[in-house]
Amino acid sequence: MRNWIIIALSALPLIAGCGKDDRNKIAVQAVIEKEVARRVENYRQVRMQRCYEKALEEASHQADSILLLEARLERDTLSKPPKPHKPEKPEIKTLLDSTPIKPLLEKHRKPEKDSLERNGQ
Repeated sequence: MRNWIIIALSALPLIAGCGKDDRNKIAVQAVIEKEVARRVENYRQVRMQRCYEKALEEASHQADSILLLEARLERDTLSKPPKPHKPEKPEIKTLLDSTPIKPLLEKHRKPEKDSLERNGQ
């Protein structure tokens, strides 16, 4: 009988340990759900940031296109006038001059006396 009690007491913890432990599974499930929620939120933020940047880039492109179009419409539509044609070379007329040709400067002209020069030096 005593053996029977020892066997029953040693088997009791084994039987209790073989049962389902829901506390551990619930805690693990909660951690998993929390991590999934964090990743989903992070994914949404990244996608929203990409979407915002893409929308901003497209808006900038459209604004540039509109500004270029307005600048082209306001530009002067008249083109430059063509270059004028070069006139014909006129005929050179020679005049008959009866006055004799003489030099502008005389060769044998006596130099004037320098006013700063000392007495005859």
